[in-house]
Amino acid sequence: MARQSFRSFKIIGWSLSLLVALVFMGATSGSIAYADPPPSDGACVGCHSDNQRTLTLSSGEELPLLALPEELAASPHNSGGSHSRSGEPPISCTSCHLGPTRYRYPHPATPAHSLDEYTALAAETCQECHVYHNPLHRNAEDETAADAAEADLPNCVDCHGSHTVSSKEQIAETMPANCVDCHRDQTNDWAAELLAPRSGLGQGASGYVGSRRCLGCHTDNYLGWAETLHAKTIHNVNATPESVLADFDQAELPFGLADVAYVIGERWQQRFITETVEGDLLVLPGQWNIATQEWVVDHRAEGETVNWRTECSFCHVTGLDSAAWEFQEFGIGCEDCHGPGEAHADNPKESAVFSQPDDQVCGACHSRGVSPQGHPFPASYQPGDTLTDHFTFTVDDSTRWPDGSAKIHNQQYTDWIASDKMGGANDQPLSCMTCHTAHNAGQGPSQTVLPTNELCSGCHAEKTTLARHIPYHQLAITKRDFACNDCHMPLMATSAVAYDIHNHTFQQPNPQGSIEHGGVEFMPNACNQCHKDRAETPEWALETINWALENYSIVRTEYIFEPGPTPESPPVPTPLPSAGERHEVKAYVDYAYVRPIFFAGLGVVGLVLLLFAARWFWSRRASDAR
Repeated sequence: MARQSFRSFKIIGWSLSLLVALVFMGATSGSIAYADPPPSDGACVGCHSDNQRTLTLSSGEELPLLALPEELAASPHNSGGSHSRSGEPPISCTSCHLGPTRYRYPHPATPAHSLDEYTALAAETCQECHVYHNPLHRNAEDETAADAAEADLPNCVDCHGSHTVSSKEQIAETMPANCVDCHRDQTNDWAAELLAPRSGLGQGASGYVGSRRCLGCHTDNYLGWAETLHAKTIHNVNATPESVLADFDQAELPFGLADVAYVIGERWQQRFITETVEGDLLVLPGQWNIATQEWVVDHRAEGETVNWRTECSFCHVTGLDSAAWEFQEFGIGCEDCHGPGEAHADNPKESAVFSQPDDQVCGACHSRGVSPQGHPFPASYQPGDTLTDHFTFTVDDSTRWPDGSAKIHNQQYTDWIASDKMGGANDQPLSCMTCHTAHNAGQGPSQTVLPTNELCSGCHAEKTTLARHIPYHQLAITKRDFACNDCHMPLMATSAVAYDIHNHTFQQPNPQGSIEHGGVEFMPNACNQCHKDRAETPEWALETINWALENYSIVRTEYIFEPGPTPESPPVPTPLPSAGERHEVKAYVDYAYVRPIFFAGLGVVGLVLLLFAARWFWSRRASDAR
């Protein structure tokens, strides 16, 4: 019995010893020793400020454990106050490393097996505060850091670093070194040029940050926009000497290439700006017409100058401050169409920019007039405003034809509001963006969504067959390509050379207007923009129209568009049907009536044959019965 009791005592003793050992091991391992509250950054830095050891990952790679205090102090994540978030505590070491509620010491093993996996996990932590973005590598609007890791793209740590994170103002200077860590065939200068913000002059208006900030999340839109005429409105000649297309050796000019600081335009014409010793930017008195490769010199009064900042700049730059005449960015940038972007860039989840299709945004520059401050542009206008609160359109004879349509360039918007097409069709209003692109170079010189005829046939499918829509041009169709805008958007306004800008009222060809106003030189019309022979007068064009209406069933679709708003100014011209060439009308015969006659006759013949067959069948049966 005693031996049995001793054995039981031994079992109990060993059990107690094992229990004490397990408790001791648990206490020393720290597996459940959570710090509440977690230690300050000082405790972390105390171990890691001179820690030369590394952690060997299962991949064999070494993860350094050193965290230099000076790097942490310079970071915008520094808990000393250089980085602060509204209503939230400052960022500390434990904010990123396991988090305040999960911190424990000794530290548990990392789940990462390689350095790439480690940085990918760290990047996911970044997204707890920051909206994910991956500029120049992939559009990030619908993507996360995990998607980037799966696609083997760089992540937050690869680009921004870990403890040496730079503020947004310093990124252009500090990040190039990180870029060439991957792009080893490139140089720091290449990366610096890629990341450099688009330049402006001075601070610019409050709330504007420049288009480069949009690149982070909207990569596709940014890179597409960078190829548009808007992005290339104005060039610094010293930075891009190839932007000068003019031949300065061709003619005697009152200025030379050495005087040029900036050049405006690259498709129809180029104007040139000089910078004075005092820093004024003046428009030089000469224009280079690209189509004709020739100069047109301005004839100004002696001593007369044109100040580019006060007379032109609003439509060539982004974020103009019209009090100081400084701006955020050269060119028509993202914020020209979407409004100031600083709040959105800082907190995209809480603050949105203007993103509705609004023709007034285009109209701010594609119109002529005067602002309440006396500027020839709406200096105080921002997207989302009512344009006419900031601008009064001009209607004088020097800028508009008698029917109200544009005579000189930059008046597409005032043409458009005079059109009856703004109402659209089937409750789908048309806008500038229905036809034109802003985020890519589009089709043709005017950056349309599709080639002209494909674009128009999207609504006017029944007019695709031109032989039916304009039957009196049957022979001409075989000799040249016809575009819808030849007749419905004729070249009636002038930019570089006479009649190189399309009319945007979308009215029918109107030779009657030319007759009433004294001829085509006083009121052009679509017909006589092509038909210029001596005998092809506006009277001839009108006679051809009337003849065609009497002799042909022309495919017309006025009913497709509902009436648009009636503009107060300028007036809408009286529409007339399409014009044609009378001598070609005789070469085309309208066989529309033949088709129904042919099928009706075929039906009669079929019916007669059927009756004969039935009669023969019944006669045969009667004969067999007998």
